[in-house]
Amino acid sequence: MSSDDTEAETSQSESTTEYTDDPWTAQSVVEDRGGYPAHAAKSEGQGDEGLLRIGSRDDDEDLTEVEWETFREEFEEKNLALVYSTDDSTIEGDETVALRERDDVDA
Repeated sequence: MSSDDTEAETSQSESTTEYTDDPWTAQSVVEDRGGYPAHAAKSEGQGDEGLLRIGSRDDDEDLTEVEWETFREEFEEKNLALVYSTDDSTIEGDETVALRERDDVDA
């Protein structure tokens, strides 16, 4: 067995899903995938601008784009984590990234 075969087997057995609770890292991951921070339409609540979402330029979803500063602030305030695949495989529907509450993400 060559070293290339060993490397391939190792990479296949490694998890392809990671998460981050750092808003700057989350921003970088989303930007690298062509995404943007947004609020879901009609999800506003008292004192809340709406559900924080990750938008994609290819989606038809009704989202309102927000500034990255707003994203980072809400990411921290709402105690969120970004779950993402490392190999562009989907983790939810057809998404490669998803926001979750930190308590719901396994360490």
